[in-house]
Amino acid sequence: MSVDIHVDELRGLVMRTLQGCSVPAALARQVTDDLLENELTGYPSHGVLRLIDLVADIRAGLLDPAARPVVEQTGVNVAIVEGNGAFGVLARQAVADILRSMCREQPLVMVCLRHGHHLGRLAALGRELAGATHQPLAVMGFCNFQGRGQRVAAPGGRLGRLCTNPLLMAFPSDDTDPVVLDMSTTSVSEGYVRRRAQEGIPLPSGCLVGADGRPALTPSLLYADPPLATMQPLGGELAGHKGYGLAVLIELLAGALAGADHVARPGSAGNGGLFLAINPALTPSGLATIKAEAAAIAGHCRETGQAGRMARMPGEGYVERCRVAAGRTLVTLPATTLNTIRHLAGQNKDSLYAE
Repeated sequence: MSVDIHVDELRGLVMRTLQGCSVPAALARQVTDDLLENELTGYPSHGVLRLIDLVADIRAGLLDPAARPVVEQTGVNVAIVEGNGAFGVLARQAVADILRSMCREQPLVMVCLRHGHHLGRLAALGRELAGATHQPLAVMGFCNFQGRGQRVAAPGGRLGRLCTNPLLMAFPSDDTDPVVLDMSTTSVSEGYVRRRAQEGIPLPSGCLVGADGRPALTPSLLYADPPLATMQPLGGELAGHKGYGLAVLIELLAGALAGADHVARPGSAGNGGLFLAINPALTPSGLATIKAEAAAIAGHCRETGQAGRMARMPGEGYVERCRVAAGRTLVTLPATTLNTIRHLAGQNKDSLYAE
């Protein structure tokens, strides 16, 4: 069952919940804005349902509201961001800031993230850097879950050995939106499965595999103890080896290379990562030429051969979705999720339904 709530009321509930967990007001506002932006622009897998995780991790000592990431630059084009158990939005901003700083003088730079809390959607990092008016960057990012959340089995397997291990690629564009690809290496994100579980809605075939090796449509099977299903690698029955192989390589990059915890040596739940940035202005072709070539590639790829129907580039339309989201007054949430948020905010459930 789903219900509506006014956006402003939901914002107040999230803020009150965070500040009740000793999160400073400015940081609580930053986290709230991030969660609501995802919720309102069509990414509920990284929306307010994540508030429940944040509160649980604060109470368990896994997330420190007072902590801040520490950046150590170990070379002219290499840096380490130590997450320190701080909020993921802070670690994400620290990664963006040091990438941007090092790229002023270096065409290619690398940042290793260790012990970060959940970063949220990686697309936010890609949009900030690739969409910058001054010094736009091309970005690649690879994240693991520091060895936790092993819900992904190899094709034909029954034992979860990997997490959803997302990747980010972003590229500057003369379009309104930069080209931004933010994707998990599973057929759907774990947040998608969790949202379906909260709504009580079956999954489409191809998301989960049951213990019998057949498609599982009940999302709660993933969260049983022990799990009664695993997540399907990207590519599904036909080409799941590709998604699984990609997840393994991301585990190597974000874990072994970046120095974060990994599936063979699990640490606290959160994100480890490896981020690379390229400054097109410092490459032989130069920024203007690269943007022109990018526009040509996008124009070519948009053609579908169907009159009036153009293909959408990765990340295209985000500015427009934000414009539409800014005008929304109601948001629809699973009733169980909203009840939990109200409880966390110390509010009685009597006013559950919006007027």
